[in-house]
Amino acid sequence: MVGNAIFPSGLLDMAPNSSSNAGPMLLFLTCALNTGVILYFIHHARVKGWRLVGIVFLFTFGIQYFMSQIETLWFNDSIDLPINGIWAIITGGAVMILLFSVAAAWITGNFNISGELVSRPIKRDLWPIAKRMVLLSVVVWPLIYFLAGYCIAWQFAEVRLLYSDTSEMAPFLSIMEANIASGLYFFQIARGIFWILIALPVLAATNGSLIHKGIILGLLFAILGSSGLLIPNPVMSDMVRMAHLLETAPSDFIWGFIIAWNFGRFTLSKPNQIRLDKNTSLNQPATIS
Repeated sequence: MVGNAIFPSGLLDMAPNSSSNAGPMLLFLTCALNTGVILYFIHHARVKGWRLVGIVFLFTFGIQYFMSQIETLWFNDSIDLPINGIWAIITGGAVMILLFSVAAAWITGNFNISGELVSRPIKRDLWPIAKRMVLLSVVVWPLIYFLAGYCIAWQFAEVRLLYSDTSEMAPFLSIMEANIASGLYFFQIARGIFWILIALPVLAATNGSLIHKGIILGLLFAILGSSGLLIPNPVMSDMVRMAHLLETAPSDFIWGFIIAWNFGRFTLSKPNQIRLDKNTSLNQPATIS
C-alpha cells in the first residue's frame, strides 16, 4: 500500500489470475515460510544489533524484491506489468523488509550485543575469490538457470505461450542461441554476480560448517525467492506460477549451496575471536575465546 501510494499504478485493483479461494491461507503460508527461514538464519548468526538488521534487510530485500523485479523488467514485454507497479512493489517491499528486520532482531533479543563474536580482520588474497566469482557467474549460474528453465518450466505449454507466443517446443541449443542473441545470457551473468554479492554477508555472518552454511543459504534463496509464487497474482495463470515454482525453488537451493561451498571457507573467521560484553567497545580490551 505504501509503494502504491508513492507510485500510483492501479496494481492493487488488478484481479489475480486464479480461480482459487485459498488466497488468505496461501498468504499466511508464504509469510510463515519466509519468517521461519529468516529466524533460522538469525538463530545461527554470529552478529547482533544493527549489523544483524542490515544483513537481514540486505538478503531479504535483495532476494525477494531486487532480484525478482530486475527479471520482471527484462521479461516485461511478456508479463506486461505497469512500470509504476514494479516501482510500487520495490518501494513497498523496502519499507516492509526494513520494519520486519528491526522487529525480528528486537523480538528475538538480538539487539543486545552481549556475547557477540566479532571476527578479527583477516587479510585475504582476493584473486582466488574473483576467479571463483567469474566462473560461477559466467558458467555455473547460467547453466543452472537455463537448464532448470528448459527442463522444468519450458515443458509447460502455457509457459512457452506466455514468453514466446507459441506453444511449440524448440530444441535447447536453438533456445540458447536466441538467449545469447537477445542478451539474456549476459543479463544472467550480471544476476549471478548479484546473487554472490548478496550471499557473501550471509556466509560471513553464519556459524557452522560449509554444509550447514550451504543449507541455510540454499533455503534463503529457495524460500525467499520462490514462496511468492504460492500466491495468485494478476500477471500469471496458476499453471505458469506452479511451473515457475517447480523451476526456481530447487534450482535456487542448489545455487545457494554451490555459492556457500565455494565462498564459505573464505569468510571463516580466525580461531581467536573477540567476545563482546555489553559494556565493551571495539576499542577496549575484550575477552578472548
